[in-house]
Amino acid sequence: MKLATTLIALAVILAAPIAKAERLAQSGTVIIDLDTVERDGAQLPDRGTSNILVNAGFEDGSLPPWTTNNWTVTSADAQSGSFSCEDLGNFWVRQDFTPVDVTTVSSVGFWSKQPEQALQAVDFYYSASDFDEFVIFPLADWSYFDVTSQLRGSGNLQAIRIWGYSGGGPDPDLTRIDDVVVEADVPTPVVESSWGRVKGLYR
Repeated sequence: MKLATTLIALAVILAAPIAKAERLAQSGTVIIDLDTVERDGAQLPDRGTSNILVNAGFEDGSLPPWTTNNWTVTSADAQSGSFSCEDLGNFWVRQDFTPVDVTTVSSVGFWSKQPEQALQAVDFYYSASDFDEFVIFPLADWSYFDVTSQLRGSGNLQAIRIWGYSGGGPDPDLTRIDDVVVEADVPTPVVESSWGRVKGLYR
């Protein structure tokens, strides 16, 4: 009798569906099972001319004025130009700027690429310690992400921080970004030259 009961229990176990393993990944402070994500298609960038970021496309071949705890500039793969910025792991790259009223900001976005198609946290800073964090879901190829809708309804934006990720699969946790944009209706900066004051052009 015990043998029959054991065989029945074993048959039930073998017939039960095997639970699907979670593909957990982390970006910033957010942890998500990647198998539950529904991804949006590619978006079209807003081609404005008032980007307040400096070295927004990393075409200086170096990071400043961006700061980071692990990202580097690379010429291996760029969405445009010759350079992009890349990271392996859950680390950040950030640019601070003169605070701008969010009501003057018309567009915030950037190009991103993750071969593993994981997730990417983004932080909008409104003071040194006050920020909102949200996530996007990059694709394997270069795709543009318009994150303007994540801005608060009021306040002064003063920095953007973009993360890589860790976990989620067997391949390297590689993230690349390029052509970051914060379009704002602010006076065009000027620079000094030997022949007078000229408008500073942003990438």
